[in-house]
Amino acid sequence: MSKKSRILRAARTELTADARPVTKLNGPGDAIAIIPYLLGFTPSESLVVIALRGPRRRFGPCFRMDLGSGAEAVLDQADYVLALVQHHGFDPVMVFAFSARVEAADAALSAVRAKLSEAGVGILDVIRADGFRWWSATCRNPLCCDPAGTPYDIETSRVAAEAVLAGMQRAPDRESLRAQFAPLDGARIAAVAAAASKVPRGIYPVPLVEAALATPHALTVDEVAELAVSVQRVVGRDAAWSMMTRSNAARHLELWRAVMQSVPDALLPPVGGLAAFAAWLSGNGVLASHAAERVLTVDSDYPLARLVVDALRASLNPSTWDAFHAGSAASAAR
Repeated sequence: MSKKSRILRAARTELTADARPVTKLNGPGDAIAIIPYLLGFTPSESLVVIALRGPRRRFGPCFRMDLGSGAEAVLDQADYVLALVQHHGFDPVMVFAFSARVEAADAALSAVRAKLSEAGVGILDVIRADGFRWWSATCRNPLCCDPAGTPYDIETSRVAAEAVLAGMQRAPDRESLRAQFAPLDGARIAAVAAAASKVPRGIYPVPLVEAALATPHALTVDEVAELAVSVQRVVGRDAAWSMMTRSNAARHLELWRAVMQSVPDALLPPVGGLAAFAAWLSGNGVLASHAAERVLTVDSDYPLARLVVDALRASLNPSTWDAFHAGSAASAAR
């Protein structure tokens, strides 16, 4: 597998931080209902692994990837799942396959289950869900696990309702989230490119960012061009980067996401890198992976995007930025 393929594969594996369930989960049906809110979208044709924490086996981080297809891909995916599980120290886990393709889902679950079991990883349950019913590969009690499948409905689930009340959101699918970082309008992008050609390359980003944070979705073509050009040099990008804190990361995400939707690919990497980092810092690892993925399709070696992917793979808590940011500020003040 090439370097670019490895990086893109990591970017396409969405990893959440420790989950904080808003309600009590009673069995696989409730776990299936909360997963879309942990990921931020409703998974399909997906393999999801959830780590369980502590004696009460609360949900910890979870990761999702596209369901493998074909014998070789399934075995390769099982190896990759084991590598992630061991890297993060997940034990025990629950494994889910979301698909109506019975053979493909069962093959993937069987391979992952075998690989994790061989490595001594505890497995609480292995579940296939097709959007309407779920089946357990570990339970054979018809009183709790109907052989014909146990019905579930995310739309009317108590767990889903309480997740919504707690402010959690879910998109209908992964593409809906990825679209948040896709270019919006060809004419606007062309106009931004033309305007950017007239912007001085040494323009300083901080005052531009401070002004733009108030209205990130109402930026003019000239404002987008100035912001994009101001972060093309490393010194400018890092000045904008250093403005981010956990308390303002969501606003920075909205700003840089709006900018990256309006810039040509030639200006994209630093803009998208800032959007990806802001997404990670705000605690949204799924959005961070999508932003980083778009950057890496343009420049597979762009350092800030690779840094975000590495942070996601390592399941780094965004709180680690606080100490680093405070230390950097203190050093600059000396």
